[in-house]
Amino acid sequence: MATNSAAKNTVLNTMNTSNTKTIQPKRLVISAITALAILRILNSYNWLNGAFVGKDSKFAPDFLSGAGLASRINGGFVHTAINSGVASFLTDTVVPHASIFAWMLALGEACVGFSLLLGLFTRVGGFFAFTQGLVNILVVFGGGADTIGQNYLLMVLGLIFILTSPGRVFGLDGLLLKKFPNFRILKYLC
Repeated sequence: MATNSAAKNTVLNTMNTSNTKTIQPKRLVISAITALAILRILNSYNWLNGAFVGKDSKFAPDFLSGAGLASRINGGFVHTAINSGVASFLTDTVVPHASIFAWMLALGEACVGFSLLLGLFTRVGGFFAFTQGLVNILVVFGGGADTIGQNYLLMVLGLIFILTSPGRVFGLDGLLLKKFPNFRILKYLC
């Protein structure tokens, strides 16, 4: 009789568990590194937009010739610089060599944008994003809260990209590290 009641309990337990099945909704779970990779890709738009699109495009012929950069410096950046040392550097060094500095700015923004978009050498791209945000703050310190806030954001994101290297997910850094696992310098660049 003991085996008969044990068999009944087993059948009842099986019936109870199969009848009370609940369906749980699937949740979208994103890992932190995946979220950083998405943030990296979205941030690349800001850099590529500044390099190629709009009236402030760094690859505009007027800007690359140096005339656009010199007019921006003389028209406003000299007055908004953080101190007189930065203002004198702009007028004494940058304006006479405006075409060289214009090309450096244009290529810098494009390289940072493509680095972050493709996930290629993201730590290097993050370093230059941080550096360019810092330079922008020094030059446009009196330019308004929105300009300063955006450059602080670019600096913080650049620092995050240096520390976390989000190019290893959804980026070419991950492929490079898999292809060349013993190449030590890649661990610091990617």
